[in-house]
Amino acid sequence: MKSTDKILIFAGTTEGRTLFEALTRAGADVDVSVATGYGKELLGDHGGHVLCGRCDGEQMLALIQKNGYALVIDATHPYAAQATSNISRACALAGVEYLRLLRPAGECSDVILCENIQAVVEYLKSHGGSVLSTIGSKELGALTELPDFSSRIFARILSTPEAVDKAFSLGFSGKNLICMQGPFSCGLNVEMLRQYGCDYLLTKNSGDAGGFDEKLEAARQAGAQVILIDRPGSDHGFSCEEIVERLSSVFPLLEKGGKKTHFPIFTDISGKTVLVAGAGRIAQRRLKTLLRFDCRIRIVAPHIPQTLPQDEAICCIPRAFEEGDLEGVFLAVAATDKREVNRRIGIEAKRRGIPVSVADSREECTFFFPAVITTPQAVIGAVGSGDDHHAVAQTAKKIREALHD
Repeated sequence: MKSTDKILIFAGTTEGRTLFEALTRAGADVDVSVATGYGKELLGDHGGHVLCGRCDGEQMLALIQKNGYALVIDATHPYAAQATSNISRACALAGVEYLRLLRPAGECSDVILCENIQAVVEYLKSHGGSVLSTIGSKELGALTELPDFSSRIFARILSTPEAVDKAFSLGFSGKNLICMQGPFSCGLNVEMLRQYGCDYLLTKNSGDAGGFDEKLEAARQAGAQVILIDRPGSDHGFSCEEIVERLSSVFPLLEKGGKKTHFPIFTDISGKTVLVAGAGRIAQRRLKTLLRFDCRIRIVAPHIPQTLPQDEAICCIPRAFEEGDLEGVFLAVAATDKREVNRRIGIEAKRRGIPVSVADSREECTFFFPAVITTPQAVIGAVGSGDDHHAVAQTAKKIREALHD
């Protein structure tokens, strides 16, 4: 492949949009295809040619042949099995190189795993209870096979006219229709499950970028059972980082990923106070990392779990966050299960000039909490762009393996 060759990306995911932006910055001649106007809106203005509208297999083949693409990257959703089949077949017929950009799946346990939406319906026919559906509008029609779906299913969908019109036409309305745009924090998911008294949370394994971990944790906190629709077909493909690596020899700027926004600075925190607001799974991961450093840790959370490490460096305050908790703090970590509280901590920390990491909003962070690797001789930190925690974790794992940490 040459740098002058044309590239087409079918982008239905965050990773697809990220790759499109990176390629356009690197000077590639790249077009991107999205199915809806909403998808086009999410792309913003990064140059390149945006094609909007759904295509069947024949239309994809005609598009590829007409524009003379040398490479097609399939970055559609992991559950868009038909689209992936059409794209790969069109590339084979056109003799064009095909790469599948696949979002890594999240790890999970204690879920009811269903092969497809039909299996979900069969399960729910024999099991009572209300359901918070977070699978979008595409497969809502199958849930109407449940006799009491209009009162039992609480459908969370995008707030687009197409999605809302479809839901109304199927018989969803009133409080059973939740029209919102993500991302959704763990706290917001918990509040929804409790507000509507849901016994189940229906979802797909959308990985980190799709808020999968936040859904699992929310279900645990709210006492709801997760029903998980399994990924269709093969999980064979490449991560965004792997595709960038493959293309970096053609587009040298890709190797650098463009100019980075977060400069790594290692600062002395010995004897200084770090605030950790929250005591859930994410907060405890942050705490575990901080305990490897010589600092004092102030934990503020309404419920302090018994599983919290016992260490003299930790001071626990068993109540909700108050602004005075930032007094004398050198660094702050906002990792509560409530979006508004995290936002408030970010605002107050910035006002006081305190660096803050906001777990559920990269835009509100003034520093990214790194994956940390330590050896007797060195401390190594790894961060990404704030939207692919799995990729950062995998990078840190490779570093640890190389150093035998």
